[in-house]
Amino acid sequence: MVDNDLPGDTRLVVLVRLAQHDGEKLVSRSQARPLCARFERFHHVVLDFEGVTEIGQAFADEVFRVFAAAHPATELSSVNVAPAVGQMIARALGRRAEDERAAYGTAVPPHPGG
Repeated sequence: MVDNDLPGDTRLVVLVRLAQHDGEKLVSRSQARPLCARFERFHHVVLDFEGVTEIGQAFADEVFRVFAAAHPATELSSVNVAPAVGQMIARALGRRAEDERAAYGTAVPPHPGG
């Protein structure tokens, strides 16, 4: 779904549960990559985790660290996050912050749009 209410801004809302085939758990990078395909075409991507009770560390890392680092102009946010999902997202974001500190010294550069 694309919401073009704001001029010059594009937003994509993604129902993450649709990436689960036959109820499988979202645990791998290979499951995350197709989900992220074409996210870079949007300024803001909202990942809706309704109905997803857990994700794996590799899945979270691929979306929230690897993709985010490769496409800094695309802002990622998440909604309807179960506690276990939130823990994996937080872990991936923590690793991203560590990567940025290593790349830029102790000063972490500001993220676009925030």
